[in-house]
Parts: sequence; C-alpha cells; structure tokens
Amino acid sequence: MMNVKLGLAIIPLLLPFALMSQSSLSKEQIAEDYAIFKSVLTKGHPALYEYTSQEEWELLFQSFEAKSVTNSDSFFKSLSAMASHAKDGHLSVLHPKMAPIPLLFPLLLKVIDDKLHTDTDDFGIPVGSEIVSIEGVSSGTLLRSLLKYAPSDGHNLSKKYRQMEREFGILHYYEYGARADYEVKYLNIHGKVDSVVLAPASFESIGKRHFYRNSHYAAYHGKPEGPEYFKTRIAEKWPNVYFIDSLGTAVLTVNSFGLEPREFKSRLIHIFKDIKKHKAANLIIDIRQNNGGYRANAINLFSFLASEPFKQRTTESAITKVLPEKEHAIHAMSDYEDFFEMYFSGAQEENERWLLDEDHAQAEMIPFKKPFKGKVYVLIGGNTFSAGSALALSAKNDEAITLVGEETGGGYYFHTAQYLALYKLPNSGIMLRVPFVKIDKYVQDHSVPKGSGILPDFKVSLTVQDLVNGRDPQLHFVLAKIDLE
Repeated sequence: MMNVKLGLAIIPLLLPFALMSQSSLSKEQIAEDYAIFKSVLTKGHPALYEYTSQEEWELLFQSFEAKSVTNSDSFFKSLSAMASHAKDGHLSVLHPKMAPIPLLFPLLLKVIDDKLHTDTDDFGIPVGSEIVSIEGVSSGTLLRSLLKYAPSDGHNLSKKYRQMEREFGILHYYEYGARADYEVKYLNIHGKVDSVVLAPASFESIGKRHFYRNSHYAAYHGKPEGPEYFKTRIAEKWPNVYFIDSLGTAVLTVNSFGLEPREFKSRLIHIFKDIKKHKAANLIIDIRQNNGGYRANAINLFSFLASEPFKQRTTESAITKVLPEKEHAIHAMSDYEDFFEMYFSGAQEENERWLLDEDHAQAEMIPFKKPFKGKVYVLIGGNTFSAGSALALSAKNDEAITLVGEETGGGYYFHTAQYLALYKLPNSGIMLRVPFVKIDKYVQDHSVPKGSGILPDFKVSLTVQDLVNGRDPQLHFVLAKIDLE
C-alpha cells in the first residue's frame, strides 16, 4: 500500500485497445448511467467550476438531457465531451472492453505546428509528410474532433497532442468508426498533394511499428532503432544515466515516478555518486516522458538538486466527506472515508469545502546531504504530468535551474489528484476515473496565465526537419548551449 501522505493515487487505466462496442441502450439505461456520471462530478470533483462556471455546467447538462442517445458509442462521445469542460488531466472517461479488436487506421503520426505528419517511413509515404486529409476530413478538423478524448490540465494542448500521437488509430475509430479502407491525401516532397488508399491494420501490427518512430531519436543517440532501443530508452521506468565526457555532462532520464520510493531513492543515491565520480559539471534531467506516480519520488529527486528547503503546495481541499455513488466505484486506493478522516484531520471547513493548509510532506523537502552543485537543465514536454509536473515546477521555482522544451501537461497553479476512484457505469460499461482532492501549488511567478502548464525557460519544439532527421531538438539545444559556455 502506498504512503498516502506522499504519493499520488495510481489507478490502473484501461489500455487504448480495450475498445467499446456499439450496443443499444434503452432510454432508462442511459438515464441511469448519466445520473451516476452527473452525481459523481457535481458532488465530488473538487475543481469542477474552475474553468467552467456552475451556470455553464447546467447548460451542458440540459443540452445532453435534451438529446436522444440510443447506443454506447454516442453516449461515450457525449460523456467525453462533457468531461473535457472540467479541463482536468486526471479526470478520464474510459471505454469498456470489446473483443475482437477491430482493424484500425494504420499510420503512425506526429503533431507539429497543429498539423499531422507521418512518424515512420511506411506505405510509400515518406517520413515527415504532412497529412492533408483522411477520408476527406482535413487534419485540422481531425485534431479538433479528437481533443475531447485526451484530457489535460487547463487550456494547454501539449498533453492532448502527445496522447493523440500514441493513440491516433483508436481515437479515430471512436470518432469515425471502422472503415474498409482509408483514402489519405498528403503533401509530397515537391509540395504537391498525393493520394493513397490504405487498408486498416491490426492493433498488433501497428504496435510493432511503434518501435521505429523517428521521434524516438534513435539515430541521434547513435543507437539502432527497434524494440531494444525502445525498451532501454523510452519504456525504461527506472532512472538511468549516461555521460558525455567531452562536455562534462551527465544525462539522467527519469521516465516515471510510479516506482517503489525506497528503491527509487536508493538508485538515485548510486546515480549521483556516479555523477560525482565522473566530475560532471552539467546535469541534464529528462522528464519528457514522465507522466507521474508517487510524489515522494519527485521530492527525493529534487532534494539532490536543491540548495535549501523547498515548497510544493500551499493548500489541499475536498468538497465531500463521503465517496459519491460508492456502490459503483470498482477501484480506489483505500476507503475514501478512512482517507478523508486521516488526511483532512485538522482541516478547516469553509463553504462546504474542507481546506488543509499544511503540506503532509513538507518535512521531506530538504536538500540531500550532498546535492549536485553544477549547472542543471530539465527537459519537459506534454507527457510531463502529475508528479512529473511537480518536479518541473520545483525546478521552475529555482532560478538556478533551466527548463527546456514545451509546456507540461500538468497544471501550473493547481491540479487534482491525491485520491482517485474508478467507476463503472452499470449499463454502458463506460468507466469514469475521478480525482477528489484539489492541490494548490506554491509558485514564484504569478504572471503565468491561468490554465497553463509549467512553461519552459527556452521553448524548443520539434520541427518537420528534426522529425525527418531523427534529431532530438531539446537535447540538441542544451548540448549546443553547454558547448558554447
């Protein structure tokens, strides 16, 4: 069992290939499932009205209630669209399972400057080609139509786009259904539109080609592309370090904080000893793939960088003492009532909100006895989320650390998490993952617009030429900067 004082609850997500079936539902079944969905959000979500007012939510509910929804597909779309108005990356509408898995749109894509580009050299379409349309639907329309399936904190699109890239085939299926084939129009190297008809592909065959994405930057790192590189660089969860001795630089990749905290800290101790042994003057910490996990791990990592005690949170709050619709919750980190009694003991009650102004983990936020003393750079992006964003914000609050990359998927001023529950709606089988604690963060710069993620000091984005060349733009930027200093 995780330490609820330091950790973020981890709820197992249904994978994208657990597809939904288009089963018909009666009016009464839709009404029952919808009532549960509405009750959980309005009675339990602690930040429902941060971006969308209570009056606007009432209009959204009224709009749905006036619709005629008769099957699980349209119901899933409607709930996804409604939930997206919370602008909460931890709030997810998840589809029920279906077997067999249908054949899917086969291309692996990357979003660059709000446009779709091919990420592999397949089907006679050169890598980096801009997709003009799929089945007559423009790439801009496609992206807009899929936004509702990809939750993120606030207004930023970076996390949404990264999820779309990973799950494009499945999300396209949700929105447009299965196809016997797909007519794809794309711009060739001469800037003219070419057309090709592609057959759908199995989930397994698409997954095998995922290893060969140019955006994994295997060539840039001098490694042969394929499953082995993906396993050791992209999918590896434990922190790992390598050295560029010619630049006096260590590169520490931390793809996850969802690891046992004691073992995580033990490995960090060994890694930083190795960094000291190499006499590295520069440290690059890559958390671009870190979508969170245990908060304790983010705190422990930053303790190796901090020169003085630090802060992460100002307040935490909840709006309910009991778990709404408890009979429909199928997974949670612990009994909610026990969690509330323990976690919010001593909290102040204000306008039906319990407010805690003491961070349970504050005593842990002190520098490690021998922290790193050199120059630190942190690479961030849309996949940087939850506890990953907590690390990014700690770095942002430290003027000695430089952030490079793109806006994080996790919010700057606040996010919701700490206690999450997974619900299953009884008739449609649709899943709903809901957080119950709002976390207000300690920030130094109050000029950042509300709804932003953590912003880099140097924004460096992937270009089409980077994609074609397989060049890692953020890492390349930092290494060039170090080389000039």
